[in-house]
Amino acid sequence: MKLRSVVAITLATILGASSSFADNHKGGGNRWVLNLVGSDDMYVAMVPDIDGDGYEDEAFCFDVDLINAKNRQVVGTATDCLSNIESGSEGGLQLVGTTYFNLPKGSLVTRGVTSVQPVNRPTVTPDGVPISHITGASSDENAVLWGTGRFEGLQGTSRLSGMVDLTNFDGEGTPIVFDCLFVVDLE
Repeated sequence: MKLRSVVAITLATILGASSSFADNHKGGGNRWVLNLVGSDDMYVAMVPDIDGDGYEDEAFCFDVDLINAKNRQVVGTATDCLSNIESGSEGGLQLVGTTYFNLPKGSLVTRGVTSVQPVNRPTVTPDGVPISHITGASSDENAVLWGTGRFEGLQGTSRLSGMVDLTNFDGEGTPIVFDCLFVVDLE
């Protein structure tokens, strides 16, 4: 009888701890894994206020396909806008990325602080396109600026892991090649 009680209490404690961990790490309950793929010429556009002055800010933007990472189907378009670009460590860059995900049932706009570092060895996309830089961004704070349709009023986090080719980019309309994976957890 005592052994059953000890086992029951131990199981209850483990399950309670597991449940608490899951509640704190469930990723917002609605996970979108989206892949920005393609190449496009840069254009200048305005993005929602970055510096807190109440006015939109200028950014370098690119339009590419938006692919569902699960089934590799094109599900919409994405506009990736880069601003506040500064030199980083070891030849890299740091910037603010504002990304517009345009899907059939609504649009979602996220923002993150991104690191861009040169590759250490020759790197290509799964399609064989040479890549010059690796990108990344993540935070545990709300990354959603706004949404429409099914995304209206939602908040959540966003993580970026990506590859870009900046070889031909000179800041004057020349293209960047993108193969960037976003994981967006919405609440």
